[in-house]
Amino acid sequence: MIFVVILCVITTELTLIDLQNLHQMAIFNCNRYYVDRCKWLYRNRWESYFRDIFKKHGGIMEVYEKDNSGDPASPINGQIKGLFFMAKNINEEPPQDSPFGKCRIQIPASVLLSMAPNLYFVDFYCMNGKTHYVTLVMTKPGSSADNYCQEKLLRLSHDDNPFLFRRGSQWYVNVTQYVLVELFYTENIDIIKMITEYGAIYREDIPTPPHCRGRSTPGGVPKNKLCTNCNLPQPKNHFQFF
Repeated sequence: MIFVVILCVITTELTLIDLQNLHQMAIFNCNRYYVDRCKWLYRNRWESYFRDIFKKHGGIMEVYEKDNSGDPASPINGQIKGLFFMAKNINEEPPQDSPFGKCRIQIPASVLLSMAPNLYFVDFYCMNGKTHYVTLVMTKPGSSADNYCQEKLLRLSHDDNPFLFRRGSQWYVNVTQYVLVELFYTENIDIIKMITEYGAIYREDIPTPPHCRGRSTPGGVPKNKLCTNCNLPQPKNHFQFF
């Protein structure tokens, strides 16, 4: 008799229980005492990206479908549209450089967080085993993205979470070394209006760190499968015998 062993490895969408466990892993890696005032949310891209927005889209930065960056089983991959912003502020200012391009739009955090106030946890991942990302989703109440996130993601309180939180009228962000908080903002943004009415700043002089390509990778970069800090325990393999 010949036995054939078939190893079944199935990638499925993360469940709410999975997200709760990933959420706890993210909390464990964030030091609650390492925070700074989050004055700005900012997005860096290359020159042609912003040139097209101003010349072809009237200054409207349009949302795009979430790619496969982060956990490959993330419930928002290919399901909702948005724009990634970073939240790290040191002494109330964004970092001086960026690996994603020399052009930057930085918008007062309080402005974006008032326009899309619903906040959800969705991911915790790394690409190299060193720097980790906490991914939050920002939605406008009643939007299709918000309806989806209510069902699939973990809702966060503005006043009681360790990643991005409010004290009075001020927002604060976790700045634990090697942990970055990123936000997926799910509405189009009128850059010109943000600059003229809300105090946003557009810059074209952000240097690129050494050994960085100066732009994001098309399709996104999946999380490092070998990192024990941000990967959920794998279920036992299922074997079938014939």
